[in-house]
Amino acid sequence: MANSVPDRRSLKEYEWELTPDYVPPHITELPRGQGFSWGKLIKFNSIVAKGVLSFIVIEFFYFFNRLLKGKFKFQRTADFGIAGAFKAIREWDKIEDFKGFFKPWTSFDLPKVADTWQDDREFGQQRLCGINPAFIRKCRAEDLAPEGKFPVTDQTVAGLLPSSSSLAEELAGDRLYLLDYQILSDIITSDLEDQLGRYPVAPLCLLIVNKEQQLMPLAIRLQQGEFHDLETNPIFTPSSPEPKWLMAKVAVASTDIAYQGIVSHLLNTHLIIETFAVTTFRQFSPQHLIFQLLRSHFFNTFAINEMARGIFLGHDGFFDNTGALGYTGSNELLERAYTGKGKNYDGEPHLFYRTALPVDLAAREVSNLPGYHYRDDALKIWNAIQAYVADILRLAYKSAADLLNDAELQAWKQELVSPNYGKLAGLLPPEKADQINGALTDLEDLTTILTTVIFTASAQHSAVNFGQYEYAGWVPNMPFATYKPFTDLLRQKENPVDLLPRLPDRLLTIKQMVLVKALSMPTPDSSPSLLTMANPFEDPAAQKFFQDFQLVQLQKIEQEITERNASAAVPYIRLLPSQIAQSIAI
Repeated sequence: MANSVPDRRSLKEYEWELTPDYVPPHITELPRGQGFSWGKLIKFNSIVAKGVLSFIVIEFFYFFNRLLKGKFKFQRTADFGIAGAFKAIREWDKIEDFKGFFKPWTSFDLPKVADTWQDDREFGQQRLCGINPAFIRKCRAEDLAPEGKFPVTDQTVAGLLPSSSSLAEELAGDRLYLLDYQILSDIITSDLEDQLGRYPVAPLCLLIVNKEQQLMPLAIRLQQGEFHDLETNPIFTPSSPEPKWLMAKVAVASTDIAYQGIVSHLLNTHLIIETFAVTTFRQFSPQHLIFQLLRSHFFNTFAINEMARGIFLGHDGFFDNTGALGYTGSNELLERAYTGKGKNYDGEPHLFYRTALPVDLAAREVSNLPGYHYRDDALKIWNAIQAYVADILRLAYKSAADLLNDAELQAWKQELVSPNYGKLAGLLPPEKADQINGALTDLEDLTTILTTVIFTASAQHSAVNFGQYEYAGWVPNMPFATYKPFTDLLRQKENPVDLLPRLPDRLLTIKQMVLVKALSMPTPDSSPSLLTMANPFEDPAAQKFFQDFQLVQLQKIEQEITERNASAAVPYIRLLPSQIAQSIAI
């Protein structure tokens, strides 16, 4: 393939922002032509406006209904008791009151999970096919060691295992799985918790595949770190008092959406893909085949990321005001996940090659996990993308020499991994270090890199993004934060516990609902889908490969998933090609 020189204007227009080492680098400012269309802005803001208007109307009637029933006592003199009255209307009387926001004349449809969110079966199902489906892993014997952080024993789960079975037998049969949120251990101080009025935890959750091949929660411990004493940090099971078991599950779900928002979603899709987008626009000319292959998958990514940095991550942003960790904790979690370092934390950094779907699935050891539709559908999409990318690249690269002599490709790779620019760690596995330090000359490796980029920007982002209203629109199911310490829950005495005061109040609830409604704006409003995206190539042979990918391979996957869903107890639609956005555009 003949080399051309990238437009030098792109180096200035797509300039790197000098960022601290604990966050991925990004574009300095939004380039011309990379912003949202007026139509998309209107659709997005209309969702927000309708939600806010619905809330105002609902609260108006709620206030006067309580006023007429004599619920308010205007006892203070300085403000005639008005402040106390308005504080009172932000509080809940009972869980069922959350349904008051879902009226026929509002913009909010009642999520189906509102009727099943308390069930153990629903809890397990969401770990497989919810909005954080790539987190669960197989449990190992050392996870349950007697002196370890999660000392679950046969006695702990007595009566909860199949007849005559044991934890050892369930482990050997690949029927035990784990959620381990160690990365959130001691992430904010107790003083900061009290200042925020939010109380995050770092739980462990053991799940079991039952005889009906359903994934069910089996044991939950709320804290890690210094909290080893079972007296002050007990293990909860379905045999625990029902209110405590429900509260433990809600604590896990709240932690799960905190992790999903900052790590699985923001870091692993939005921010990492922006690194590739900036480098691609800087180093490839528009005529380059790889530029044409990738460009559609960067549609609106700069714009939505600029919005995310302004609205979510900053001081007084959404994470600061409503997230479980506040500004300090959210940025600490981002640093831990990106660099593997942090305050009193030493873990694994983000390594790009580990995010390749086959590598991730193998590391989590989930090949035998039944009902894992995310895994099954994602593999279909991955294989289709990989075959398509390989076909395209073979048009340009017949040998290692062709790769070596492609100056744009080599400059692209070098800028991605440069400590002064892309700072991308783990572009390839350690045994491929010669291609990171030298020239990229293996076509299979390049295919894997580009497949991972396209899969992440399209399928993976769709999997973690578009179901947010479905699961977090019913706030008790996945509250962004919990607002009361868990000290009463952790006491072994049979004292009563109450979930309601821990949930977001009415104002915080509507903020969460409006946000997840807006962020769940589906294709084609947010972006064309993989089935409707335009053919990006100029070369006729490349155009033909794209047509086969879109009209044959993806259509076949669409049909297979649709047929599976027709008989599935819980249909999974997030990785239907018609539902997968071509890019991170919302």
